Amino acid sequence: MKENSIRRAVREGRAALGTGLKEFASRGIPWIIEAAGFDYCAIDHEHGAFDMETIANLASWFQATNVTAIVRIHKSFAHLIPGILDQGIMGIQVSEVETAQEACAIVRLAKYPPIGNRGISGQGPHTGYKSYGARHATEYAPWANENIIICPSIESLEGLENVEEIAAVEGIDMIAYGHSDLSAQLGVHLDLEHPKFKAAVQRIAAACNAHGKLARGSAETEAQIEEYWQLGCRVLNLPGNDVSTYLDGMKVRAGRAHARLKSIGVPTP
Repeated sequence: MKENSIRRAVREGRAALGTGLKEFASRGIPWIIEAAGFDYCAIDHEHGAFDMETIANLASWFQATNVTAIVRIHKSFAHLIPGILDQGIMGIQVSEVETAQEACAIVRLAKYPPIGNRGISGQGPHTGYKSYGARHATEYAPWANENIIICPSIESLEGLENVEEIAAVEGIDMIAYGHSDLSAQLGVHLDLEHPKFKAAVQRIAAACNAHGKLARGSAETEAQIEEYWQLGCRVLNLPGNDVSTYLDGMKVRAGRAHARLKSIGVPTP
């Protein structure tokens, strides 16, 4: 089984760079993301329309690359975590976690004993179709507990107030935040340079650093990439997803064509 690419990047002293999928789910997508230089990809179950079969397909296609696939779900769908992980997904990001109790409940579903109580499924995508049998507890479970990253996302004032307790929970590997929802809760929606938002990010990163957990920063600008790295965010989610990337690229191409046509007197939109 392969080491989680987020763990690998951090172990090598690099920043683990991530992007997201919300719309596209073809077999070539993981290869394109790898060729672009990303370490991980978050498949958006919360705001996307991916069902379990689509997630399973993506998990298998990502396994053919060096890019780790994680799935983003809302906490109200936490019951899906075991089934998602059994498809070979290497991490779960859970939105709107607000208390240590919620974090503990997620760990129970996602980690094998002795950390959690994840149900044991035999050979399948998650084991590379190998059967561990009686060796599950001594060989597969320790690997899975180390390599499958569990990441609550702070998106509310209550979650921010309790972030230190959430970071202290055994089995939590990384903490993220929803920059849109959290900034809205702070009354500064998408003003990511506002002192209130900056202080929130600093608090989340400090909680992670204090408890030996990975901090994931959502770097919307090049300056924030440097800023969040200096705060201790070794995992960086870069702006946009498949929709915005595709749309931006198409706009550039259409814009060039319109400009050239306009230059020779052809009407443009």
